[in-house]
Amino acid sequence: MRNFLVAVAAASLVGAAQAQDYTRYQGAWNGPFLFYFAQQDGGAMGPPMVYAGTLRIEQDGTVQGSVPDAACLMAGSSADYVSPVNATIDLDVSGCQDVRFNGRYSGKLLNNPALKYASIRLSSTRSLETGTAQISAIIRH
Repeated sequence: MRNFLVAVAAASLVGAAQAQDYTRYQGAWNGPFLFYFAQQDGGAMGPPMVYAGTLRIEQDGTVQGSVPDAACLMAGSSADYVSPVNATIDLDVSGCQDVRFNGRYSGKLLNNPALKYASIRLSSTRSLETGTAQISAIIRH
């Protein structure tokens, strides 16, 4: 029993150490996701909507995520951007209650290891007459 408890404690410490790793963009992320529309002149159109969400980036670059209160699902891919700390991300967003946010997005995840968070900014690859859909977040492991 003692060996079992030692093994469980060691596994927990390994998991905790990985959870705090901000030197790579892979892993599980969560935080508030900001949904808004940007006008052609750069201004925002209407108030942004903020929802809790999650994003999981696998070692092979596969990305899965969800923003349950907005009913949005995210799936796509990622790759190193400048270094293994940051990523380019391409996502398909689907199922959103506000259908204007459904579609293809591309952007960057920029990690801040010193402050232990990452920022993500995604822009829709299609423009609407009223502007471009944007999704941003400050996320943590």
